[in-house]
Amino acid sequence: MKKCLIVLILGFCILFSGCGPSTSVNSSQASADFIGFVTQLENDQVLINDVWFSFDNQTVMVTDKEKELDKEDIEMGKKVNVRFDGELQESYPRRAAADQFIFMTDQKSKVETNAVQLVMRDPRFSQVVIQSIEKNPTGLYSLRFKDLSIDKEVHVIVNVENERVIVPIHTSVK
Repeated sequence: MKKCLIVLILGFCILFSGCGPSTSVNSSQASADFIGFVTQLENDQVLINDVWFSFDNQTVMVTDKEKELDKEDIEMGKKVNVRFDGELQESYPRRAAADQFIFMTDQKSKVETNAVQLVMRDPRFSQVVIQSIEKNPTGLYSLRFKDLSIDKEVHVIVNVENERVIVPIHTSVK
């Protein structure tokens, strides 16, 4: 009886571990569309997750409601869908030439943008490269990113409503 209960509990854990809303910003993305968050802007290049996208006067910049934008409208932390030819240079961060930036304005994207911006404004972090963002069942956001200034992967919890970034304390048992 005990074995059946354990198997049943494990089965439910496996079943529900993949459920829930999530915006994956996996670095293995190499298609013609790339969705992520702006974390740096230098001259005619923008860092979105782990890819530097170059752009020029021919690059189209619009919102998802088709409002035209300029380079000056690029905002740090903004969620953006980048359309490009699909070719990524193998470097870190990777590089590609953008054909179009579509800045997301839906409610979910706005809240995720706020979460990313809170992390970017936090003095504990400086060179943020977003890896993933996920809303957990409690309504808080779990962000995973690499801080290039300390060369470490970081996991934080963000309470957008109270504008707080929480760094979980990790303990190890030996």
